[in-house]
Amino acid sequence: MRSLVTVELRPAPPVRPGHAERPRRRPGTVVALALLGTSAGRVYGFSARARRPDAAGVSGGEEHVAADAEVCRDPGWLSCSDVLYTGRARQMPDAVRWLTSVMGAFPGCRLAAAPLAGGGWAVLDDVGRPAALLGPRVPADQPLLASCLYAWLVLGHEVRALDDLRVWRGA
Repeated sequence: MRSLVTVELRPAPPVRPGHAERPRRRPGTVVALALLGTSAGRVYGFSARARRPDAAGVSGGEEHVAADAEVCRDPGWLSCSDVLYTGRARQMPDAVRWLTSVMGAFPGCRLAAAPLAGGGWAVLDDVGRPAALLGPRVPADQPLLASCLYAWLVLGHEVRALDDLRVWRGA
């Protein structure tokens, strides 16, 4: 599976513990995943939606190509993908091996992510760095988490700067 993903990242209003405000939907858009992330005491809202690369869509936010590296069989799409992910949960050591392997095989990939069997996600944004463990409250069936993290990187932030990441609203 491959998608053209649009991610919007904006400061979110303060959120009381145990309470999540719902982001406002723009007319004509469907939010596939929305996350709240905390970094250095500030709360950010991430909203991501995916569409097939050949489908018409409204542009806005950061757009990139994302692919499930275990499902997509087209090496051309894998080579041009900014984000590669898997939907199969793994134990941490196996996830790190998979992330390192996929980023080594596709050097154009800027971020790779794999859900962990015990919860959370292993994320790699550079082959020379250790994988980050993020999103323990983000389910394994939400691969758009990787796209949200990619947008965070594009804006000049470090993935490791995120203190917390949780689902705000999922589709």
